Amino acid sequence: MNINQVYSTKICSNFNFKQSKNRDNVKVSVILPIYNQEKYLNKALNSLEKQTLEDVEFICVNDGSVDSSLNILNEYALKDERFKVINQKNQGCGASRNNGLKLAKGEYIAFLDPDDWFESNALEKLYNKAKKQDCDMVVFNFKKISEGGEVIGKFNLKERLKRFIDIKEDKNFHWRDIKSRVLGGLYPVAWNKFYKKDLIKENSLHFAKSNLAEDNVFVFGATLTARNIGYLADSLYNYQIHGNSAIRNKSDKNLCLFKSIDSVKRLLKDLDLTDELKNEFDGYIFRFVSFHSKQIKSMSTFWDVCKKKLSTFQYEMLKERHVANSKILPLLDSILRHKLK
Repeated sequence: MNINQVYSTKICSNFNFKQSKNRDNVKVSVILPIYNQEKYLNKALNSLEKQTLEDVEFICVNDGSVDSSLNILNEYALKDERFKVINQKNQGCGASRNNGLKLAKGEYIAFLDPDDWFESNALEKLYNKAKKQDCDMVVFNFKKISEGGEVIGKFNLKERLKRFIDIKEDKNFHWRDIKSRVLGGLYPVAWNKFYKKDLIKENSLHFAKSNLAEDNVFVFGATLTARNIGYLADSLYNYQIHGNSAIRNKSDKNLCLFKSIDSVKRLLKDLDLTDELKNEFDGYIFRFVSFHSKQIKSMSTFWDVCKKKLSTFQYEMLKERHVANSKILPLLDSILRHKLK
């Protein structure tokens, strides 16, 4: 088979799918969105290649990369039929994951970012856990890795939620058990969770068309519709921290965060949970917008959008925090500089 042999598919417009042997009974589909990740991609793909679980597939969505990412993907697909390559025009991370979901055959779904990597036994442990305890979703821990390869932190869900619930590995839980932190308490990213595909399909779960926090609506949707959520204490994912992500670059493009907020608002309305989770949604707005406001270049534009998009209560709540920080942070900075001298 020629390395560039691809064929058009009608499942999703504007991308090509690399042909491989038809495989049935896929246990897990892993979806990777890729945009210009040639520097890190081999490590991510190697971690998939070494997975101990059999009957898996890896759907790699090349989102219009202009570096050598597509060539790297094609090399893996040529030697290993588990790798399937979608080549599409640039549409963003959310659309890439949505397109990958449309082709996923697995009983369960996992996500991997192309600059991160899984432990070699990750999929096997997650699959066995989900099957044994009949989990619609499994949440697991991860390590934070510097670009130099050092472990600089560990995410521990049990520790994160200890004020609300004592989660145990041998017992499933439900979103109402963590209601006060259901919007963000499980860490609002797609990749430290393992999903039953039926959960995604039956509830039409999807990622927002945004380049910032596009996975919030997907993660919250899965959490709020899952019957049983399992917890695995193992750190099965390695999250690499570096300086070129959207949340570390100041730009007014990051105002797209409000697209994610709109998606979450629609989700709660569709699930008829707007009233029940009003306080939780206000808290989510407070934490989420406060965090990402640091990445906005024009604050006057930011506050104009806040006033338009948010409720009066949410807007005033954010303003109060901003005013408080404006007074306190310079004082703390001055004290710190004095001590350093």
